[in-house]
Amino acid sequence: MKRINKYSYLRVLQGSYSHGWEDLCAAENTVAGRKEIRDNLKDYRKNEGGRYRIINRREPNPEYKKD
Repeated sequence: MKRINKYSYLRVLQGSYSHGWEDLCAAENTVAGRKEIRDNLKDYRKNEGGRYRIINRREPNPEYKKD
């Protein structure tokens, strides 16, 4: 049986819109998720301009149950 992690790890694309950083989209921290976030970053830079960053975020996993 595969072990369920206590946390989910995400990559989050954020944009700065003069009121601080806002989350634009998120994906799991896997190879496919990292590629998806980079592609979204390219699209945002091409279409809107502005300042963007990619951060790592850790959130509690709803599937995790303490034994």
